[in-house]
Amino acid sequence: MRIGEFAQKHNTTHDTIRHYLDMGLLITEKKGGHYRFDESDSWDLENIIELKAMGFSLSEIQELLCYHRLAGDMTIEYRKYYLSLLEDKKKDFEEKIEKYKTMGTFISDKIMKLQLDEDKLSKLGLPLSSIEIIKCPYCGSIMEIFNGIIEKSMIMAGKIKCKCGFIASIENGIYVDEKAVKEKKLNSKTMPTKKEFLNAASPKFINFYYNGMAKSIDYILRYTKEPKYILELDHCVGSFLMQYIKNLPKDSTYILVCYDKDRLTNIKTNIEFHYSHSNFIFLCCDVDRLPIGNSSVDLIIDHGMTKIYAETEDKSLPIICSSLMKENGILVGTYHYFDKKSKDFESLLPKKKEVYNREKNLERLEDASFEKLEITDIGPIIENNPFNLDIRNRELYMTVYAGRKKGNETLG
Repeated sequence: MRIGEFAQKHNTTHDTIRHYLDMGLLITEKKGGHYRFDESDSWDLENIIELKAMGFSLSEIQELLCYHRLAGDMTIEYRKYYLSLLEDKKKDFEEKIEKYKTMGTFISDKIMKLQLDEDKLSKLGLPLSSIEIIKCPYCGSIMEIFNGIIEKSMIMAGKIKCKCGFIASIENGIYVDEKAVKEKKLNSKTMPTKKEFLNAASPKFINFYYNGMAKSIDYILRYTKEPKYILELDHCVGSFLMQYIKNLPKDSTYILVCYDKDRLTNIKTNIEFHYSHSNFIFLCCDVDRLPIGNSSVDLIIDHGMTKIYAETEDKSLPIICSSLMKENGILVGTYHYFDKKSKDFESLLPKKKEVYNREKNLERLEDASFEKLEITDIGPIIENNPFNLDIRNRELYMTVYAGRKKGNETLG
């Protein structure tokens, strides 16, 4: 029979038959320019299929078939050789079965730990102990909370009103300014998931990003001891926290801000599932309308938010930060920039030049009454992915800054 009929008879493909011919597993000769297969070829192929089903590799099958062709299948030598191969394969499978049983048990334990019962979670809300710093974002007055639901010294739900007319709410433990709520965008598109961003970003850029966070954490540990209130300003809300949380002092209260309620809820749920720290304030609002009293915060982490804010608002985020900080409070920030003498910088639009200007960023911090403690510059890195339009194919640098608030003035 010809190759097509032979392949069909044994439920395989032309390519597979040709591969076996090239390896010498099948030894059919050509007749008239075409392969002609007979019953002995069928025996060989059925033997190959059977051996593959038992886990033998093609090279092992090739060796066994050569032994068979040399010694014959009815000889003692061949039978002993075949038996030894089967015994070795059986032993190998038994070892793998034990290995996979152990792995299966380990994976099952991991699954059980991840499939936590929500009823047993430590739900997070607005700590009653933090009411002292919650003030009206418009007039700065103390606000009243109505119809509050309290669980374990945390406010989980309620209405917030100020005598000036401002109204907000607490929903599922999150402070919500409904006028501010909207979906977070990047380049006018829905923010990518971490997986989408990781798939698009280069390992060098991820390391560049991580090194900025690592240096920021180093500064925090160096220049702060037990900050009572920590405010994170991060475009990707909570990303800095996930690196810093193992260093977060037990008695510190960490404040997270995002106008995208879903993203804030997701980070809150993640903390509830996986971490024991319980002092958090979740604020769904704009960064220039924070319900935090002046001179309340000990540490502010500006993880790229100044750049994002400067691109959309005609205000200085460091000035806003300064008014919230206690005297001698610490600000740690990361600020991207391009070399002013480079073509990359010159090709930017005027507003972008303000954003990616190292000296301008440092001037803004000084104008906001921050005194430089330490600076580290990281880079350059060249990145090319669809989520970083401004920096694509440009040499990007990063300044990691630590500063202390000077004097006791409050800036508006």
